[in-house]
Amino acid sequence: LTRLAVGKGVWAVLLCMVALLPGGCGSAPPDPVRRTITILSALPLFLGEGDAQDVLNGPDQRAPIITALARFHTLRPIVTVTPEALTGTGVLLIAQPRGLSPTELVALDGWVRAGGRALLFVDPRLDWPSRYPFGDPRRAPPVTLLDPLLTHWGLTLVAPPVEAGVETLEWDGLSAPLSGAGSWQSNSASCTLGAEARLADCRLGKGRALLLADADLLDLGEEGNAERRSMVEALIGRVATDKPL
Repeated sequence: LTRLAVGKGVWAVLLCMVALLPGGCGSAPPDPVRRTITILSALPLFLGEGDAQDVLNGPDQRAPIITALARFHTLRPIVTVTPEALTGTGVLLIAQPRGLSPTELVALDGWVRAGGRALLFVDPRLDWPSRYPFGDPRRAPPVTLLDPLLTHWGLTLVAPPVEAGVETLEWDGLSAPLSGAGSWQSNSASCTLGAEARLADCRLGKGRALLLADADLLDLGEEGNAERRSMVEALIGRVATDKPL
């Protein structure tokens, strides 16, 4: 019996050691569900800021958030919203895009209402670093250009005070810094708010759109901000399911 007890103790220790190894039993949260994420953005996420200097710096000019997401997902950047471009999309990620044409807005709204899942990062005061001055067309829009779509969905984006700086988003047991974030107002029963009105959850037809009033969350910086990375992945996972905000 003593030997049996010792044997069980040894096995228990070995199992605990295995659990501490990468991929061990219960050692870390499981990898995210692999999804096809279509990305529409004016931010320099895939090709840097698109000039000769970026080419000279090397072939991979992807932003850290893209490198992080590509570990677990299939990423597809698009420049125009059409039904064909959205075919096969698991989650549509929109982050501070250029102004969309009426045809694109109709296509986007129709895709969501037909059952699509969209995660939008909508910023009223973008702080994303750029080598270009304000007003340069190569720079992402400093404020959102999605107002027609937001109004159609029953949302209003409220800009932060001028003196607003870095704040903390607390949601779903996670926390991450936001920079110059806005807040939502909803006049539609289809859209509920959460996280002190930083998040809006809109159930539209058969689909769902989750909106964050900040796009700087996607800027992980050179050190790859782990809190922001985890928050983005959690938001992707949430919009892809039916779990409430």
